[in-house]
Amino acid sequence: FVKFPQSQSILIGLINYYMTKSENPNRLFELITLAKKNEPNNPSLPYVEGNIFVELRKADPENAETYVAKACEAYDACAAVDPNYEYGYIGKGIMYYNIAIELQEAAAAELDDAKWVQLNKQSTVALKNALEPFEKAYNTSKDESLKVNIAEYLKNIYYRFSSDGPEWEEGYNKYNEVVKTGKAL
Repeated sequence: FVKFPQSQSILIGLINYYMTKSENPNRLFELITLAKKNEPNNPSLPYVEGNIFVELRKADPENAETYVAKACEAYDACAAVDPNYEYGYIGKGIMYYNIAIELQEAAAAELDDAKWVQLNKQSTVALKNALEPFEKAYNTSKDESLKVNIAEYLKNIYYRFSSDGPEWEEGYNKYNEVVKTGKAL
């Protein structure tokens, strides 16, 4: 890399190395910054950056909110580079969906009613935050099997709120049909 600092393939190799080793995130961010300078129109680079922030959130729960905000910025940057790059939307949706699951699990283990209510409220917010990016991913993607996978998440979210009104039930029915048939609408 010292001999060929402009070599994108070497940079990507180093990024992959640091990601698999789960070490030195600062160096990883330096490499991603260099890679983005070399290839500013590559939406997969901010996507990888978003994924790193998601992993840092898990490793450092005290700063979870900061990492979620930075992950959102990175995933949103994917759309700024290429609005048709569905993986930025998917990354953001999965992040919020997983946060909702974590909060639901914490609520299930909670014995204090006030804390239980608070955890469920937070879970609801996280699920609703996952909805828009999943919808964008579904509407953007041209890959049938990927759309079916996204529909699985959407079906689950709409089902969770299906008693809240007809629009939720309609959403559930729509995505349930996609999942059952394996064919996007």
